[in-house]
Amino acid sequence: MKMTDDERYRKRREFFNKHAEKWLDMWYKDRVTGIYDKHARDFERLFSLMPLNPGEHVLDVGCGSGILVPFILERITSTGLLYELDFAEKMLEVNRSLHGEGNIRFILADAENAPLAENSCDVVICFSCLPHFHDKEKALAALCRILRPGGTLVVSHFDSSEGINKHHGSCEAVMHDHLPDETSMRGLLADAGLAITSFMDEEGFYYISSTLSDRAP
Repeated sequence: MKMTDDERYRKRREFFNKHAEKWLDMWYKDRVTGIYDKHARDFERLFSLMPLNPGEHVLDVGCGSGILVPFILERITSTGLLYELDFAEKMLEVNRSLHGEGNIRFILADAENAPLAENSCDVVICFSCLPHFHDKEKALAALCRILRPGGTLVVSHFDSSEGINKHHGSCEAVMHDHLPDETSMRGLLADAGLAITSFMDEEGFYYISSTLSDRAP
């Protein structure tokens, strides 16, 4: 029997809650060294491309257990503010247990219903999460409301769109969670009022940087 959207949502959330405590081990731990630097070069590349500056307010969407936290805080410093948002409560529990810095705010919510003020963030990061958005159009509209005019929205994965979609297709809980093709992705971002400044889709690395246009008065 075909699952409804609500059933897919529930299975997706259950999947991430179930694996929250082992998520970092599953995807970021080097099995040989035992250190969480499996993607060290990928993170170095990602943050060399991403515009982050001291004092900025950043929203880390679909943050999971917080793999990006140290990288972001290093760049925005203690004068900045980081919002860690996820729809899986267990992911946020693990994240909170690992990161106790005073300039982090943890938020349990979907991207579509992110409860932040309009124009409150300089940068919005969607790392390894956009395929899982329940309603991509609604989510991007919500994130652009939060983003200040001229601010940057980043979408990234450590695989190509083809690789990501193939990987998700092998797991029942997320088998319907796909990255749109380039034409569709460009259309989604344009419809949200975002101008793409960089689009990379290659083996082992996917990166889009886009800027929010000024809103009409």
